[in-house]
Amino acid sequence: MKCLPFLTTGSIANRSAAVLALTALTTLFAGCKQEPKVEPGPARPPLPALTLHPMLEELQSLAATLQAPDDKTQKVLRDYADISLRLVETDPRTERMVVQSLLEHKDAWYVLEPALVHDDAGVRQRAAWLCGQSGQAILQLPLLLRLKYELDPAGLIWVADALLKLGNDSALVYLPPAFNREQTANQAGQVAIAALNARGVTVPDSPSWEDLTKLLQELSDKWRATGVSAHQATVPIDQQQLTARLAHHLQTPEGTQLRPVDDARFVLTRLGTLAVPMIAKTLQAEEHYLRSMPLQVLANLGTAAKSAADAIMPLLGDPLTAMYAVHALSEIGVTETIPHLRPLLDDRDTELRREACQALGLLGDTESKPRLEQRLQDEQETMDVRVAAAFGLLCLGEHPAALAYLNEREANKDYHEPTLTRLRERLASRGQ
Repeated sequence: MKCLPFLTTGSIANRSAAVLALTALTTLFAGCKQEPKVEPGPARPPLPALTLHPMLEELQSLAATLQAPDDKTQKVLRDYADISLRLVETDPRTERMVVQSLLEHKDAWYVLEPALVHDDAGVRQRAAWLCGQSGQAILQLPLLLRLKYELDPAGLIWVADALLKLGNDSALVYLPPAFNREQTANQAGQVAIAALNARGVTVPDSPSWEDLTKLLQELSDKWRATGVSAHQATVPIDQQQLTARLAHHLQTPEGTQLRPVDDARFVLTRLGTLAVPMIAKTLQAEEHYLRSMPLQVLANLGTAAKSAADAIMPLLGDPLTAMYAVHALSEIGVTETIPHLRPLLDDRDTELRREACQALGLLGDTESKPRLEQRLQDEQETMDVRVAAAFGLLCLGEHPAALAYLNEREANKDYHEPTLTRLRERLASRGQ
């Protein structure tokens, strides 16, 4: 091995002196660069026991319980549907009688659900109207899926109207954009006024579009916070069919196709509290891919999913889904989880540190402010975590250094712009 050049000549004493001098200089420089001592974070309190068991086959079995009616009933329903959807002509009196019979039939879904995806936009609109008139709350699920894919502007309003009649207020947000289109403004206005009246909201005699938009936003905010509408469907939910349909959506992460998973997420995040018990049960799945998507859904539901908090807590100890659990608990607003989140600011996992920074800010944990500042100021920390720490600090109140850091990221364009935009919007929604 080669020696350093200035140690290759001279006596042993000179070499020893040089080594001593080099050691002293190294110690001196190390002392100058040493960071202030950071006190270790709080110890992590014990978590509830994590008990998992296989669930894929159970979900598949539950999904399979949604069976078509017997052949005789199928024929009757198809005849009803042909007349009710006006695919065949008949006299008005017969049509009224047949429509009534279809709407009162417990298996009306068998013909109305496929009609929602008919090639003819007029048939789809009629099918949506029939769903709403039926009062059968279970039809929310196929209607929500149609809400995602309906391209016809008028058809979209018919679907929204049906959902509102069945007590699903996630459709409220689809009405204000329709006010701005001449083709749909009048229809959307009528649907909005009917929905507001059905929920006991006082509407001005001659409301402006701005009046309706404000009232709809207030209702939508209540739905977002509670997951429950002030207007309920006239026919109670069929629990057996609900379980089967939810199981169908919750099993989708098992496959490799992205669309079914996206469809499931779209529907489940718009059912309010209706799906929360089943989603919470799925968190006990031994198959990790069956736990991740439900946690994301619960996070999206926010405070409406508060009943699932106890089911989420054990997953803070699950290496595969702890990050999603932290996010869900913070979005739901479970302040009781704060003692479990504080130690994660020092976790070896970057994603957990990032989520903990955001979560503690969202939960208003002012005691974590000094440690969030440490994360922000640590130049050796990843940018993801530092951005999250800045966000967390700004959730707690004004913080010039945190704001300056986010501004610098925007100015330098060295961080994911959509994420910065989302964080800014979230802060604005909190009045910060």
